[in-house]
Amino acid sequence: MTRNSALAACALLIPAAFAAGCASKPPRPDAQIARAEASLVQAEQSGARQYAGTNFDAARDKLGEANRLADKGKTAQAAMLADEARVDAELAAAHSRHQAADKAAREVRIATETLQQEATK
Repeated sequence: MTRNSALAACALLIPAAFAAGCASKPPRPDAQIARAEASLVQAEQSGARQYAGTNFDAARDKLGEANRLADKGKTAQAAMLADEARVDAELAAAHSRHQAADKAAREVRIATETLQQEATK
């Protein structure tokens, strides 16, 4: 192969490789979406709808939007929203657990006070 033919081959291959690289779109952020879905299920199981409805609803809405964006090929935005949905769901679950623990502590305090009153009679 002569030098000119090698240069001509490179001149044809480089733009073709560049075009192929640009044509492929990034993969769907399925892992982020799956983590967000799992966090949302856990939040729901911890009572987040009742105790942390705002955070739970935000997580659900962001997850839905992440799926829509992923379907449109906007994978970077979808991944970011899926991560935000996961964090919102985790916050909702934590808030729910906190509320449940507070309720249990109040019940124990009331039961203890009742026992103390009965003991002093």
